Amino acid sequence: MSPDRALGNRVGTTADGKGALGNGGDGVAVTAGFDNLIGDGTPSGSNTIAFNGDDGVEVFSISSTGNEISRNSIFSNVGLGIDLVGLGESSSTNVFTPNDPGDADEGPNNLQNKPVLSSAKTVSAKTTIAGKLDSIPNQPYTIEFFSNPQDTNEGKKLIGEKSITTSADGLRTFTFSPATSVAVGQEITATAFSTATGDTSEFSAPKRVASS
Repeated sequence: MSPDRALGNRVGTTADGKGALGNGGDGVAVTAGFDNLIGDGTPSGSNTIAFNGDDGVEVFSISSTGNEISRNSIFSNVGLGIDLVGLGESSSTNVFTPNDPGDADEGPNNLQNKPVLSSAKTVSAKTTIAGKLDSIPNQPYTIEFFSNPQDTNEGKKLIGEKSITTSADGLRTFTFSPATSVAVGQEITATAFSTATGDTSEFSAPKRVASS
């Protein structure tokens, strides 16, 4: 069976992606599905997922791995932007899955650890974001960065991405400056995508852009 591809959709919005037509549950739910693609980053392939009554995207079941959730616009959902439903959680819990050292746990999307952002600053029209990823040692990852107008664990506007490789201890610090600066007061979030396994993490906790 071929993987599913969800590309170029408006889920929970009007056709222009701005008005609210959300449903009472998740925008997109992956249950017992693997190697699916939700968004590909092209102008026609990115999804807008907003105004839904639960998570923007929920990945449920230990067999649901390798699901890439990339370069979408996810905002104004009641639950999490991306929810990897871990051991002991229910689909209605809507809580962050905690990172674990070395990322050895199992679950939906292998419970891929999310980035941890330490700072976000815009000085002299240049934005610099700093953070770290703790995941499987010696593996390549893509960190996607998003801006949001309010404190949220979602990702409304993609502002860029950075490729990194973890060290032998599974850690990698990073800095990133988007091509266009982000206004002070906006909130930055990020996801981690494993190019080896195809798993995308939940969104990081937000970091507000400061002026110094």
